Amino acid sequence: MILKQKLLNLFKSTYVVLRSIIAIVIPLLLVFGCVITRYVENVWSLIFSVVLPVLVVLNGFLFVVFILLKSKRAFFLGFALVLYSCTHVFFFKYNFDNQSIETENLSVLTYNVRGGGGAGHTSDRTQMKPRIKALTNFINNQDADVVLFQESWSVRKNSFENYPYVFVGKRRGISKSLQVILSKFPIVHTGYIDFPNTANNAMFADIQYNDVLIRIYNVHLQSFSMEVDSKFFTKKSLESVYPKINVAQKMKSAQTQLLLENIKGFQGRHIVAGDFNTTPFSKTYHSISQGRQDTFLEKGSGLGGTYHLLGYPMRLDYVLPDNSFQIVAHENFNLKWSDHEPILVQLTVNKSSN
Repeated sequence: MILKQKLLNLFKSTYVVLRSIIAIVIPLLLVFGCVITRYVENVWSLIFSVVLPVLVVLNGFLFVVFILLKSKRAFFLGFALVLYSCTHVFFFKYNFDNQSIETENLSVLTYNVRGGGGAGHTSDRTQMKPRIKALTNFINNQDADVVLFQESWSVRKNSFENYPYVFVGKRRGISKSLQVILSKFPIVHTGYIDFPNTANNAMFADIQYNDVLIRIYNVHLQSFSMEVDSKFFTKKSLESVYPKINVAQKMKSAQTQLLLENIKGFQGRHIVAGDFNTTPFSKTYHSISQGRQDTFLEKGSGLGGTYHLLGYPMRLDYVLPDNSFQIVAHENFNLKWSDHEPILVQLTVNKSSN
């Protein structure tokens, strides 16, 4: 009987200690994650930018539990949640607005097609032609006004009969991952934002949309150039991960500054879109989205994932119009022709805006 009582007391003591640790450690992790992802680009900020939604859900669950237990420790969990809401966008959206789509809206589709070769595995390369055909049919069926490709295959103009204006980012003597802009409206000017020491790049096209000039940026920011599969978790592979991520994060930060400098130099309407290779919980996203709208946050639904890391959904691709546009619709697609998924948005152009 005495032994049973001692075991019971030990269990109660352990429970109290664990509850105290959880009530402190979990919100501290969320607070740390909020700060480092908001202001820093390094390995740790990348890790926390991926797991931040999990920490938010865990904090929310524990907050409710401790409220029901009438524990003062709920304060720390609540504080962490408030800090998150003040520093980051929410990762889940539900759109109650079923506004009808009108033909006069400007529609933009962005898609990292990975060369038409699927998820990058050797077996997928054997199916490149069927994938490219399927991708081409998908684009033609969606019939967007403007289409942006990252990591494109060598697009032929006659593959897309609905797009008389094509800007293919291929230059003699310059080796870059191919980007393409297709447009139903005249392209009056084009240009590049060359990122040094990488195949990643950004390009833009000034499109004459009726009587309005719109600059559309097609952006492909730095990735980590690594496949996350069973081989990724070997000791040798993990040892090489840290320096790769650290370098890539620094490059991405520098690329973001080059992009923002170009945008600042253009006094007109613009849309920034493409594959940012970063989540919405990163310094890169905050820098680019500042002063712009996120179509997913305005009209999206669900998690908005455009890339899946071992089944874990992440939002890496974006369409960010300036504030002169009204966002009408945002649509995600669940396709398996690339490692990324496309986004299609509908925008209204306010002609009275400057």
